[in-house]
Amino acid sequence: MSSTGTFGITTSYSHGQSGATTAGGSPRIPRRRRWWLLATSLVLVVGSVGGMLTAIAIVRERESMLVLTRDVGWGQPITDTDVTTVDLPPDARRYVIPDSDRARVLGRVAASNLRAGRLLSPTDVTTQAVPAAGQHVFGIRLESGHFPARGLAPNDPVAVLALTPSAGATGDTVAAGGGFRARVVQVSPPDADGAIVADVLIPAEAAEQASAAAAGGALVMLLGPNR
Repeated sequence: MSSTGTFGITTSYSHGQSGATTAGGSPRIPRRRRWWLLATSLVLVVGSVGGMLTAIAIVRERESMLVLTRDVGWGQPITDTDVTTVDLPPDARRYVIPDSDRARVLGRVAASNLRAGRLLSPTDVTTQAVPAAGQHVFGIRLESGHFPARGLAPNDPVAVLALTPSAGATGDTVAAGGGFRARVVQVSPPDADGAIVADVLIPAEAAEQASAAAAGGALVMLLGPNR
């Protein structure tokens, strides 16, 4: 509908227009609520919280495992003062002895030379006593120069040569048939003269030769592996 005034100005009136317009005159598009974005956000938040709780539970879940507080030589028994505990994940019990098995470990002997700070594993201990049946341990005094300069350590394989005093000369000679093989059990610190006492493990049949070496002195050679 329009009307014309005196000055010829026409005014238009619109009726029945539906919908709103923007300031520029364009029709306004209704805003859709994006519920899927909200749902995705909630899922991510819940997943993050669940992951954090799981991680916290794993960190808090610990079990006491056995660790050595000092060196234990091959063949030496494990005592209560040799071990302490450290907290590790429970899965570590596949490789490390748990503290709950402490009583089972104490009294067993070291299967090799074990160093302080080592996590104690089932293969580190054995029930095989030293000496076992049919074996003897002899203590042999070794003068300075009669053993390797690098020293001797538990579990070292050695050849022991009994010495006899040389007639009319200074020094000793190797006794005929006086050699035998042995394995070092433990070694004393050097005395004021640089001599040591080595406990060696021998088979029973070498007891006579070992007695001669213990009485008259001996020369010890370190053997290589698989000898």
